Amino acid sequence: WSEGALLNEIGREDGLFALALENDETAGDGCSADNGGVLGFCILRRTADEAELYQIAVREDVRRRGVADSLMRRIMRYCHENTIGSIYLEVRKSNEAAIRLYKKHGFKNAGRRKNYYSSPVEDAVMMSLALDSDHDFMA
Repeated sequence: WSEGALLNEIGREDGLFALALENDETAGDGCSADNGGVLGFCILRRTADEAELYQIAVREDVRRRGVADSLMRRIMRYCHENTIGSIYLEVRKSNEAAIRLYKKHGFKNAGRRKNYYSSPVEDAVMMSLALDSDHDFMA
């Protein structure tokens, strides 16, 4: 995402743009670093009672410390508060860490998009999550 594209997401009424910040107790386990600032972010866009997760990104030096889990919990709370019934996403087939994260939070494989990504060309794994009142929004 370019800086301009990210700035366009801030304050949109049809979705969520959330940041995980250093020294925010909800950002992950012991996530603070000397260079300060943003640890990660997520972008979710909704249409009616569905949402598409466009991006979760975590700064490389704080990966595997709970930042992505924290962002996923924020996404789930947002969906619950806005009566969103399902979330969809695409992820690179080679992005095994992201696929594990999504499965941990209940996402299921929903198909493939052949040659969806470029630079390099790669298939996308489509995933979906059906939300209901029994879903653990704090997982």
